Amino acid sequence: MGQSITSRLPDALVKEIERISEIEKLDKSSVVRRLLARAIDEWNMDHAVAAFQKGEISMGMAVEMAHVSIWAFLAKLHELKIPISYDVEDLEEDLKYVQEFGAKEP
Repeated sequence: MGQSITSRLPDALVKEIERISEIEKLDKSSVVRRLLARAIDEWNMDHAVAAFQKGEISMGMAVEMAHVSIWAFLAKLHELKIPISYDVEDLEEDLKYVQEFGAKEP
């Protein structure tokens, strides 16, 4: 089912959670789970974009890190106006990564 995590929140955040809870007609726990999931997705994308932009990882690895499709990742790069430099070495690294990842599939 999952684990329970306890955290103290500032009063302003609690009021916002309560406001969203009323609007969405959800309990506060559901609101917190939804917001946290959205924040984690955003963090994963930001982290993958930053690592890709620095040249630390290939596009294939960035897509895997962000847990999105290649198209969603490319759209994010376009949105942020981050140029894509993709050469033969990048392709070879991505192919190697895909082969390793594909080998783990049943």
